[in-house]
Amino acid sequence: MNEIQQIAIDYKRKISSNFISITQDDISSRISGTDVFVSTKIDGEFNLLYFDGDKSVLINGSGIIKKDLPFLKESEKLLKDKKIKSLIVAGELHINKVGHRSRISEVMSAISKNKGLLTFSPFDILKVNGEENIEHNYKQIINILSDVFENNKNINPVDFKKISSEEVSAYYDEVVIGKGLEGLVIRFPDFPHIYKLKPLYTLDVAIIGYTEHSEKKIRDLLYALKTSDGKYVQIGKTGNGLNTQLRGQIYKDIKKNVVPSSYIETDGRGVAFQMVKPLLVAEIAVNELLTENSKGLIKNQVIEYNEKTGFAFSKSIYGTSLINPVFKRLRKDKKVVCEDIGLSQVYDKIFIDNKATDEKEDLKKSEIFIRDVYTKTVKENTNIQKFLAWKTNKENNNIGYPAYVLHYTNYSPTRKDPLKREVRISNSKKQIVELLNQFIEKNIKKGWSKVE
Repeated sequence: MNEIQQIAIDYKRKISSNFISITQDDISSRISGTDVFVSTKIDGEFNLLYFDGDKSVLINGSGIIKKDLPFLKESEKLLKDKKIKSLIVAGELHINKVGHRSRISEVMSAISKNKGLLTFSPFDILKVNGEENIEHNYKQIINILSDVFENNKNINPVDFKKISSEEVSAYYDEVVIGKGLEGLVIRFPDFPHIYKLKPLYTLDVAIIGYTEHSEKKIRDLLYALKTSDGKYVQIGKTGNGLNTQLRGQIYKDIKKNVVPSSYIETDGRGVAFQMVKPLLVAEIAVNELLTENSKGLIKNQVIEYNEKTGFAFSKSIYGTSLINPVFKRLRKDKKVVCEDIGLSQVYDKIFIDNKATDEKEDLKKSEIFIRDVYTKTVKENTNIQKFLAWKTNKENNNIGYPAYVLHYTNYSPTRKDPLKREVRISNSKKQIVELLNQFIEKNIKKGWSKVE
């Protein structure tokens, strides 16, 4: 990988970490001041335009280079005429149609089928003639870009307005609500973060797992979308939006549908989700669907469900991360079928380079290093407690595995719920052993015998 490809990758990751997604309800609490730079958000593909004094190319956030776009030839002549020796600018590659909202899916199609439809809108300057841009005034940045690309019909810097915070809401209503544009990008003179102001997305999803509060109510729910071949893509988790009544109601409905699972996902505390039969559909709202973060392209886990064996990991695919997911309601009018909870809901909103990365064949085998079983006989009934701890050997596969897992099973045939399971994960063997000792101290009392 050459230097300019790495610059594109690093810049994309940096700017992604600077973006903060907000909605119209956040305007009054997040935006203030008289100098607010507002531009319409373009639904395109991020790229750097690099001119080395002779040739122009585009490099996207994954380091992929594009050389054969018609407007690149135009830019080479223009930049040479302006005596520019080298240039690196950041911008969005999108569709060039007046009065038409560009869609990222259309951009990807045009790259392979009709490159003449494409245009490029710069929004930042990295280097000019080898000198790094140190200008922090956004109005000045746009003025420089407008001067550099003057009279180039296919490269136009983003259009922005300088308004006050009191005018932002009305401008949002005018261009986003009124004209159906994707959203607004909001910058400030001395604030490094950038706001993306967009309408909420809604998704219909299957509930495939839960964690609980000590008072027997739902804490978090685990969500998935369905693929055309009947598998599930684990898409996110949250308890936000669930009131006390719903937490109790869903818990009663869902606890009886717990199923086994070799697939493990945890909540924010590191507590494993109890996986359940995919029977319930929920509507959730999210601020943003991200396809990459500061670590690179985001992956989602594809899992298979079997009525007898429960859930199992299948593979990982490039996917999305949900920003600020909120539970809205149960959809009793929807079923857990692809037509109602399909992955296409995401693909309709954002572009994902859908090249599956199947990790299954290359996964190393786990190693069990603790297996302790205890029994206790009460009135001819045998109670069992089992403690398993293993090293996954998969923590470096970038598919969400922890380094160590502790699995606790408690079986009592006379109890209302005879089988109980708990899972803990950690990247520290020492911590897993400490958790094991805590479980044993809490649960192994007088009368229990260890099976040798």
